Amino acid sequence: MTDFTIIATVLSMILGLSVTRLLLALVTVFRIRTSCRVDWVPLAWSGVLFAMQMEFWWAINQLPSLKPSFGFQEFLLLVLLTLMLFLAAALLLPSRAEDEGGGLRAYFEQDGRFALLALSAFLTLGAIINVSMFGADLNSGWAWLDLLMILVPVAAYLARSRRVYASLTGLYVPLAAVDTWVSIAT
Repeated sequence: MTDFTIIATVLSMILGLSVTRLLLALVTVFRIRTSCRVDWVPLAWSGVLFAMQMEFWWAINQLPSLKPSFGFQEFLLLVLLTLMLFLAAALLLPSRAEDEGGGLRAYFEQDGRFALLALSAFLTLGAIINVSMFGADLNSGWAWLDLLMILVPVAAYLARSRRVYASLTGLYVPLAAVDTWVSIAT
């Protein structure tokens, strides 16, 4: 078995759990829609997170062409990176109807917003890995886009005003779409 086979298997297991967690939470939101108010903000973040999960899963296939072998420390960094996506998926939406007593907005403001920190941690760690393991250039356009992608969720997490965090969410959705398009195009 090659390094890549081991890495791809472990990362795919964690990523599969992450996607499953997010999709099951969306089913929970659907099931409780008649008894609890649904809010667009966490649903928008879940769409962004799902796109990032799919993009990362696709990027795993590029690893052998970028680096032929990996050390154990590099493997652990990649596992930690994937765990940040799982953590974001586990925190963003409620997993049980009991968690949703005050509505999706109340859940997001109390617990779900912590997923935004995990998302920023994923992007921060991803940038570090791109530079340290794959030799990416910090002076390129992707670095500035990544910086914006990291800072907006942190700002949304810190915002206590609904209008501010909702506006940041509205800004982030097209920003994430551009980021995905740039990643796929390169």
